[in-house]
Amino acid sequence: MTLDSELHTLSAADIAREVRAKRLSPVETTHAAIERIERRNPSLNAVTYKGYDDALDRARELESRLTHGADVGLLAGVPTLMKDLFGFKPGWPATLGLLSALKDNIADSWSTYPARIEAAGAVIVGQTNSPAFGFRGTTDNKAVGATKNPFDTRRNPGGSSGGSAAAVADGMVPLAGATDGGGSIRIPSAWSGVVGFQPSAGRVPFIARPNAFGVSYYLYEGPITRTVEDSALAMTALHGYDPRDPNSQADSVDFIDALTRGVRGKRIGFTADYGIFPVQGEVRTIVSESVRAFERLGASVDEVDLSIPFAQHDLSDMWARTTALGVHEIIESLAADGIDLRSTYPDELPQAMMQWVDSAARLTIDDLIRDQVTRTKIFDCFQEAFTKFDFIVAPTLACLPVLNGTDGETQGPTEINGEDVDPLIGWCMTYFTNFIGHPSASVPAGLCGGLPVGMLVIGRRHDDAGVMAAIAAFEQARPWVDSYNIPAARQL
Repeated sequence: MTLDSELHTLSAADIAREVRAKRLSPVETTHAAIERIERRNPSLNAVTYKGYDDALDRARELESRLTHGADVGLLAGVPTLMKDLFGFKPGWPATLGLLSALKDNIADSWSTYPARIEAAGAVIVGQTNSPAFGFRGTTDNKAVGATKNPFDTRRNPGGSSGGSAAAVADGMVPLAGATDGGGSIRIPSAWSGVVGFQPSAGRVPFIARPNAFGVSYYLYEGPITRTVEDSALAMTALHGYDPRDPNSQADSVDFIDALTRGVRGKRIGFTADYGIFPVQGEVRTIVSESVRAFERLGASVDEVDLSIPFAQHDLSDMWARTTALGVHEIIESLAADGIDLRSTYPDELPQAMMQWVDSAARLTIDDLIRDQVTRTKIFDCFQEAFTKFDFIVAPTLACLPVLNGTDGETQGPTEINGEDVDPLIGWCMTYFTNFIGHPSASVPAGLCGGLPVGMLVIGRRHDDAGVMAAIAAFEQARPWVDSYNIPAARQL
């Protein structure tokens, strides 16, 4: 048996331990990941840029350092992928979701994920698929098309970090990077049956320029993995202060210690729908049953009523409206640099996104203030709930994975249980933490007809370690490792 055929069974923690013990070499693990990507990616369309030469150079450097007795880091020799959206590695393309206008746009700086994950000894082998600007909960675009779900290749893996989630679920790499402006770490993790950890605002620095303060909601970088231990290792490497991020937090978090803390005595507030979302019955049933595992772990589980005074459609509209401000800012900035997407590449700008972007330019001051007042009321609803509970648990998404389209613009459902939802984001029960800054994580709750269902655990602001402890305990009580037999067995 080759390492390539075994790679999908090895966690990042396994690989790093073997490399540090010199039973595996970084060159071996990198070659194995490359071979597996070459063999399996054509049927998934998850990896869109292959940085194999750089990866092998990096692996040889690590191997030389190991030979000379150097400490090569917590993630020594672990192959990984980064998302091609708000991610930057010098010399690699930065296309904002495979926009052909930016195919020759080569990064000359580092974003947090590649910089810190490489500093911890990992090897980045390529970039993953994303929709243009990440403006929806699915992964598809005009340039290369949809990424396919490893559990059912007719379906979408979720987005906008769908390439990363699909690659991890399929065992191409044990760890991949993701960004999140409305759920893009957690949405594809739910539909792809993996772990997506979204840290507190500022826990992992998000470096944005020219506007460091942004015009929309909290944006996050975080890891997607198959095990909670791997999430803890990645978060150990990723978190920490960076003066370029005005929200950056200076304190250190012991994510490794959190793995064994458990949840005994903790209070879990469970909601199947936040009182406002239509949720498919199968999803509701699986998560309602899965959350009871916390009771067997010594926690209490009770219903929580967040008393959110808004309709789900109003909130998804608010997310789209405000997120469109950020897209408008980027489009105008590119135009100032001579790249006029509107006039030169209009077909690559999704129509549903541009309707929001065009309307954003017409927003009044009163509109902007009204949205921030609404956001504050949502924050207050969660803060009140957290006076009674340590964690809030809910389904990550309101529905099962959708079928891929053929036009480069796959979206989510337009209705659930007879109620209209916005196909861009309205079925994603994730954007609350982008409004309010709290940490959360999606973990596999079970399967429905062979398709993954995700469960979201939200913690108090800055209690990233608590969220890690909760999902680690849940994994021990309801392990999901056997579910990866489904993608492993699929026909290529």
